[in-house]
Amino acid sequence: VLGILSHRNAPFHLGIPLCTPGVKFLRFVGSCKPGAIQGILFKLAFKLADVSVSSFFLHDFRPRIPAFTNRSSDWHDVMMELASNEYVMILAALADDSSKMAYLRRFHSVHSLCKQYPENPLYGGGILKDKLPEFQLFTREDGITVNLPIFKLQDITPGTIYSFSTWIKIKNADSAVITASVGDKDSDELCVGTVDAKAGCWSFLKGGFVASSLNISSIYLKNSDEQDLEIEIASASLQPFTEQQWLLNQQTKINMARKRAVTIHISNKQGVRLENASLTVEQVSKDFLLGSAIAYTFIGNTPYQDWFLERFNAAVFEDEIKWYTTEPKQGQLNYTLADELLEFVRRNQITVRGHNIFWEDPKYTPVWVQNLTDSELKSAVNSRIQSLMSKYKDEFVHWDVNNELLHFNFYEQRLGPNATLEFYRTVHQQDPLATLFLNEFNVVETCDSTSTVDKYIAKIRELKEDGMSMNGIGLEGHFGAPNPPRIRATLDKLATLGLPIWLTEVDISDTFSKETQGIYLEQVLREGFSHAAVDGIMLWSAIRRNKCYRMCLTDPDLNNLPTGNVVDKLLKEWDTGVLKGQTDDHGSYSFYGFLGEYKLTASYGGKVVDAAFSLSPSHETKHFSVQL
Repeated sequence: VLGILSHRNAPFHLGIPLCTPGVKFLRFVGSCKPGAIQGILFKLAFKLADVSVSSFFLHDFRPRIPAFTNRSSDWHDVMMELASNEYVMILAALADDSSKMAYLRRFHSVHSLCKQYPENPLYGGGILKDKLPEFQLFTREDGITVNLPIFKLQDITPGTIYSFSTWIKIKNADSAVITASVGDKDSDELCVGTVDAKAGCWSFLKGGFVASSLNISSIYLKNSDEQDLEIEIASASLQPFTEQQWLLNQQTKINMARKRAVTIHISNKQGVRLENASLTVEQVSKDFLLGSAIAYTFIGNTPYQDWFLERFNAAVFEDEIKWYTTEPKQGQLNYTLADELLEFVRRNQITVRGHNIFWEDPKYTPVWVQNLTDSELKSAVNSRIQSLMSKYKDEFVHWDVNNELLHFNFYEQRLGPNATLEFYRTVHQQDPLATLFLNEFNVVETCDSTSTVDKYIAKIRELKEDGMSMNGIGLEGHFGAPNPPRIRATLDKLATLGLPIWLTEVDISDTFSKETQGIYLEQVLREGFSHAAVDGIMLWSAIRRNKCYRMCLTDPDLNNLPTGNVVDKLLKEWDTGVLKGQTDDHGSYSFYGFLGEYKLTASYGGKVVDAAFSLSPSHETKHFSVQL
């Protein structure tokens, strides 16, 4: 079964070559014409990695591929040819079960690849509808004058959120990082977004900005590494949203991704439904993991531990399993601090991430490791993995196997280009149930030409194609002033890989006031929680020696700072809490609840029953029956 999602700015359609021999599992009514299917309403039912699709409406499905229905049965060629045009593959059910998810992820991600033709503009172009870019001369720092595309802006409203997108192709170079920025020549730049553009095909740039007191008069695009090249633009769009509209959209996404409808049925032993039975429903645990870093100062600090347990269901050790902590001198292993922290999370059933096994930045690599010969280094890294895995196999749900691979390359320089690949293979062999992550900074935080979202995607694809057992995407999240539309656009692109995403080290720069830190933290947390591809968020807020890395949630006496108040507010908002009610005349009680575990008490006529149920992700209503 092949599904094709049409233009992403159009209503949700599913196109399928129904006239092609070999298509199965379809039940539909309507006519079938080669190359054009109109007005067909059908149901497509299948199981593919526990995904179910109910109904779709097809109209105006006209592939640009000539004589499409006359193609051979080589489905891979057909899919690749379609992928190069305007349709995005979203489903692939193959005979070989082992390859289902690989194909699903591969073809779900094609819209982040370079395309032969640009797609139509999002939102019909928004306030840039029918506008073409002008070209303006800019003098670079090296004194060379270049001609850059620019969109002149009018009536930009302070406080309004603007989503920008465009398709870009370059000439006179094979590839280049193109950055879109807002401002003018007399003001500071604000980065809107980046794309790794290529010659001969069109790449999609999406981002945005929040209008502030910045003197915004234009959006301009330039080459980040100042190559002498030509930039072509198509299908540009700039769509404004009020803060209320943005928050409403976030809430809608939260309701879809983080909640589920529930109907509880109460009956007697004979199966007769009971009207006016009393119920109390309470959420006792949450599916979404929100946690914080902890450090050695946590050990034996009961007030700090109690404060943590009241809020979080996940933890990560800030430094306590990093190589420079566990083996500061060669052969002198010390896991005492890690063991004591691990004992706490075990005792309290806290999910814990393993951060990190290797760190590519030489500054955070033990000095004795840097002084090893290449053969000695290879032996040392194998010993490091063996030591951790023999001690902590099955203890950590995640391993950040290699930290900050885009910015640094200590191990690749010393051990060869396959060093990272070997790290992941070895860890996976020794701890096969752990989710293995890459972890990187400045992918979601800001525009860094070294770690653009496209570069991160390319690196992940490259490693997975080489056979790397990596199945998680880590975004550190050390923010300055966050840019919500760019955060969302980055998450959207990464989500096309079909891998779980975690914000792994979230904090806000301490150059801001504590009140501003709180405002910015809320923006980041709302963007992360509302995105369906984000599975968890870790705050980088461990207290050590009465201070934190950049952002604390409390003062030294555990009184909440504005950031702590934000966390408490959102934890309450994202919790179903306690619900009380009575069954209706059908003996049922319905509600929408956040995903997680629940306990239920039902009573009727002096009889009381306690029960428990869980809400897992699904678009179907959860039905739960209780007999009294």
